[in-house]
Amino acid sequence: MVPNVAGSNPVDRPFLKRMLAVTTIEAIFLGIIQGLTEFLPVSSSGHLVLFQSLFGMKNIKDLIIFDMVCHLGTLLAIFIIFSEKIKAILYSEKKMLFKLFIALIPLFPLVFMLKQIKEIFDQIEYLGYFFLLTALLLYIGNRFGYEKPSNLVQPEQSFRDAFTIGLFQAIAVFPGVSRSGSTISGARLLGWSYEQAISFSFLLAIPTILASILLEIGQLLLKKNFSSLPDVSWIQYSAGFLFSFIFGLIALFYLQKLASKQRFMYFVWYCLFLGITTILYFENF
Repeated sequence: MVPNVAGSNPVDRPFLKRMLAVTTIEAIFLGIIQGLTEFLPVSSSGHLVLFQSLFGMKNIKDLIIFDMVCHLGTLLAIFIIFSEKIKAILYSEKKMLFKLFIALIPLFPLVFMLKQIKEIFDQIEYLGYFFLLTALLLYIGNRFGYEKPSNLVQPEQSFRDAFTIGLFQAIAVFPGVSRSGSTISGARLLGWSYEQAISFSFLLAIPTILASILLEIGQLLLKKNFSSLPDVSWIQYSAGFLFSFIFGLIALFYLQKLASKQRFMYFVWYCLFLGITTILYFENF
């Protein structure tokens, strides 16, 4: 229950509206964070939770519609970067479409655990350990990943690979565990090249993000508590969308360049440092 912070009249809540509002600067900042960390293997959810605590932005988890808009910005970045591949899947590579569906299967059981998963986002003391898990996954994928000869790849193995990559993606429901990092590392352990792993990871992001948005909309409609939504104007929505889109493009381009030079160890060291620093910070907080 939301307390009546504005006075005895529950209808008169201007102070509550102001507390739940997001400023244009916050919208730009959140858009940048979303755009960069959605694709770089460092966890967008983990960074948003971290910055929420560091800068006292207590209303991030209430910005449901704003979060959807930012995700749409990153989706547009994927459509632009992978436009040719998406066209090929829709018109000629039907098996790839089926593989993407198979990779989504491990996420279905998690729908029934949404309440428990969301509670973990409030337990920020565990965030650093999840960053360390991302560092470990990235290291394992970088250290033990390999590329099997193309003449040994069989369709049956590829379908099993898709399901296995989906299992890696399911780990990333926790804040601090990178979806892209998990799926790319999983694909590398299965013998996929960096280019194949990155392409599949971000193609898989399309139905994953869309399903997440639809699920949030469904929950919002079921609650029917629209009065508690933050007071966000079209300017803030536009800023979040635009900056998540622009920095999403930058992150996708940068990640592809790094993959071609096999420099994923940069992200291992980054997540390792971030994880240790986050643990030490919240232990002394």
